[in-house]
Amino acid sequence: MKNKGLVIAIVIGLIVLLGIGAYFIFGKKTASTTVGQTPVEEETILTMTPEEVGLSIEAGTGNKKVIFEVSKTEGIASLDYELSYISKGDIPRGAMGHIEVDEGETVTQEVTLGTCSDVCHYDEDVSDVKLVLRVTKTDGSTAQVEKSLALE
Repeated sequence: MKNKGLVIAIVIGLIVLLGIGAYFIFGKKTASTTVGQTPVEEETILTMTPEEVGLSIEAGTGNKKVIFEVSKTEGIASLDYELSYISKGDIPRGAMGHIEVDEGETVTQEVTLGTCSDVCHYDEDVSDVKLVLRVTKTDGSTAQVEKSLALE
């Protein structure tokens, strides 16, 4: 009978020790993963109007290209562009690029609506053309400019 009581006491003691051990192991793991982590800050991107950067956009001959121009480049270090559109069959298409800017110089960029290697294969029935420019200024700040183009 004394042995039965001793066995029960040992089992209860082991359960308590395992519980305490688990608390410290898992409790410390959680604490160590949260301590020292910095919260992720969302970057606020300012918006600018197309007029502020002198942005114009037009279709090239036969709607095979889009040409955009940025004429007010004072204080601009670079431009990242994303041109998106819908082609025949409601297929979303697009092009992306980066342009280093010589401050004060007008930037002109032609974007082919299709693919080119040895021969160009142009997309047909292009619609919903949208240009998004991410403007990086010489002071390091960024802004976004958007402009759409209706093709005839």
